[in-house]
Amino acid sequence: MTRAADPQRDEAAHEIREGVRAGILAALHQDAEQRGGRTARLLAAAGALGAFGAIGATLLLAGHSYGHHPSSHVVAFAAVWSGLLVVSLALAFLDVRAVGLPIARSIGVALVGLGVAGVCGAACPDPHFLAWWIETGAGARLAAQLGPALSVACFGVVAVFASGAIAAFVALGRPQAEPIRPLFPAVALFTLLAPGLVLQAYGERWSVFSGWLLGAAAGAYLGVALGMRARAALSER
Repeated sequence: MTRAADPQRDEAAHEIREGVRAGILAALHQDAEQRGGRTARLLAAAGALGAFGAIGATLLLAGHSYGHHPSSHVVAFAAVWSGLLVVSLALAFLDVRAVGLPIARSIGVALVGLGVAGVCGAACPDPHFLAWWIETGAGARLAAQLGPALSVACFGVVAVFASGAIAAFVALGRPQAEPIRPLFPAVALFTLLAPGLVLQAYGERWSVFSGWLLGAAAGAYLGVALGMRARAALSER
């Protein structure tokens, strides 16, 4: 009986090994196919985001008058912005994450916001929109009542608020298991906008310069927070 059972056990063990081997190979093949498709989707999405952000940066630069800037400012501005775009695109494409910090999704919000800001900047009557605001009736009245720094800060809030709200609403389309808070996307958006904000404020007093940056930072945070809340409310329906 024992000798007769040995071949059967060997055959059963062989079938089990072959079944496990086939299952592993099938799982690896399926994973490779899924990863290939996911990589292709990420590449397309990252390329679209990068192109949109680059168009936004170009629009913010295209009509700006550099006559009052030293040539080194333009070179430094372009180099810093290009480096930020390259790093942002890499983070978005590689789907970089950290514990409690959804980096890739936040960078996606920032790239969309940069594109929106470029469109808004191109629509402004004056490409040097900070100087334009200071000379408008509303800007002059606020400067007379609150001071130039607070007037510019109010404009910074309004100018960046729309970009942050639209970007968060569009880029955070699907709810994710990992929650995301508005602070990091807002910081990422402000960082991408910072070279342009600094260039716009060249030649202004430090109080105006500080108010401009602080207002833009507050606008980025408030806009992203509102856009995320609006997207969450829409997803719950």
